[in-house]
Amino acid sequence: MDYIYVMIDIFALTQNPIAFQKPRTITSAYIDVSGKMGIAQTVLMVQDNFTENFGKIKQDNFFVKEKGGYWAISKARFKFFQRPYWREKVLTTSYPTCDSLIRVNENTAITTTEGEPIVFAVQETCCLDLNRHRPMKLSTVDFPVDASLTPLLEEPFSKFDVDDSEFAEVYQQTVLPQHIDMSHHVNNIEYVKLSLNVFNIDDLELCLPSDMELHFLGESHVGQVLKVLRSDKKGATYMRIVDETGRIVFEMKIKFK
Repeated sequence: MDYIYVMIDIFALTQNPIAFQKPRTITSAYIDVSGKMGIAQTVLMVQDNFTENFGKIKQDNFFVKEKGGYWAISKARFKFFQRPYWREKVLTTSYPTCDSLIRVNENTAITTTEGEPIVFAVQETCCLDLNRHRPMKLSTVDFPVDASLTPLLEEPFSKFDVDDSEFAEVYQQTVLPQHIDMSHHVNNIEYVKLSLNVFNIDDLELCLPSDMELHFLGESHVGQVLKVLRSDKKGATYMRIVDETGRIVFEMKIKFK
């Protein structure tokens, strides 16, 4: 089912103390084989703005660690309007919304410098207890809430309607040290990169993404062997990553224009 997105005034948002805006350049670090901003690189830019937004409001992992917690992204969804080229200038604008005691949706708009939409994204995150890995109430970490802010995507997340039998293994990957981040498990962006390897170079160079959804379901560590699976159904490509035990650690759905 298609979801509804809303247009926002990114310039008015800069007046809100819990919003964050930063101009960025599409450098060589953010492009793929097409010379445009890549799919995984888009996720990276959105996560960069997310962490800087939380840093501004004193809610990133350095701050909440003092209260016994850490942030973990569980889901993300992206709506692509266009793909900027290398060296183009963009604006990244992020702000949190929440209607839950434990979950925050971080909204990010990547736009042209004039405010024209490039990508809208929403990431669902929870603050987990460092010891028990269980969700903490937002009030425990004094998370600021502004009820006047509107989510970019209405009902952004879905359940992937694909049976296990519909997936076929594409390849296997041993988790290497360069896949690991400061949390000592595979970085979110690495899961996206591994999943995109189910496509060939022509796909990534010529096809324009329209919608993408990510589900982060588990952790994996150095030395584990991951299987990357693919299923094509109803105009979308689904990717699944499982470990040696068959446990699903990541799922992804993408549609191209």
